[in-house]
Amino acid sequence: MKKLIISLLMLMSLQFVSGQDKIITNNNDTILCRIVSVSPSSIHYEQKGENNYTVGRFIPTEQVLAYYRDSQSSKANAYHWTGKRTSKPKLPWIIGLQAGGASLLASSDSENDLGIPQSQIEDYDRQLNQGWSFSGDIHYLLTNYLGVGVKYSFFTSSAQKDFTVKINDYYPEYACMGIKDNQYIHYAGPSVIFRQWLDKNHRLQLNETLSGGYVHYRGETRIDPNQYVPMIPATSGYGGYGIIIYNILTEGDTWGANAGLSLDYYPVSWLSVGVNTGFMYARLTKVKISTGYYTQTLDLDKKDYESLARLDYSLSIRFHF
Repeated sequence: MKKLIISLLMLMSLQFVSGQDKIITNNNDTILCRIVSVSPSSIHYEQKGENNYTVGRFIPTEQVLAYYRDSQSSKANAYHWTGKRTSKPKLPWIIGLQAGGASLLASSDSENDLGIPQSQIEDYDRQLNQGWSFSGDIHYLLTNYLGVGVKYSFFTSSAQKDFTVKINDYYPEYACMGIKDNQYIHYAGPSVIFRQWLDKNHRLQLNETLSGGYVHYRGETRIDPNQYVPMIPATSGYGGYGIIIYNILTEGDTWGANAGLSLDYYPVSWLSVGVNTGFMYARLTKVKISTGYYTQTLDLDKKDYESLARLDYSLSIRFHF
């Protein structure tokens, strides 16, 4: 008899709950209530409060995913660009452009065979590691919070300095050597974007991107021909003659990964501006060196792998359509 009473009570409670109206919010919360009226801007409903008093409330329709009235479901108000979740985003395409500074994170380990003070070499490397970054991406939103696409980025930096080098080991004799370096790093690959709103007004948004792809490195070294320049031994059999090296081109290809984080502000539905930070990881294990006199491909030892890891910091603009 006791079990029968408990079963009847459960059936009555289930019937009461199923007969109630329901409001499903964008956060997947369920409000059990009696819907009084529905307008384009809000849904008015009633709930039982303390001491069994009926309390009237309302919720903006932009916060509602769906509502159910007398067991008949109906979709909530039309999609608003302000971020209301729907299965198909109203503005699914995003084109982003970023520009700013960047820093290579490689440590200074340049060889010093010319008697140049190590402090000058480190200063030169720091100058070469600071540059500019430019990038662009296109994503298609599968949902309001997830999209797929492609990303491209470009980094460039340069450095120039005159060094005093020792050219004679038997007695003090020095010469001035001018060096200029330019380097370029290209990256391209598929990308995934994640988005989260940070405020109720849906003006601020946090975006994360993850990407993996192809990296191409190009380094150009120019040695001033009017000053001291290094020489390599002659290979033509003419003894004392050597080959003067003025220009050195270094190239390499590898795979890398890219991660980004941005905070965007929406002044209008189709445009957002933001601040970004990003990190790219890659390293060269093989390089091709060309001097104009010869070309050589080198497989680098593990300890000599060339790191291309860098940190980007930039401003961005994104178009939504």
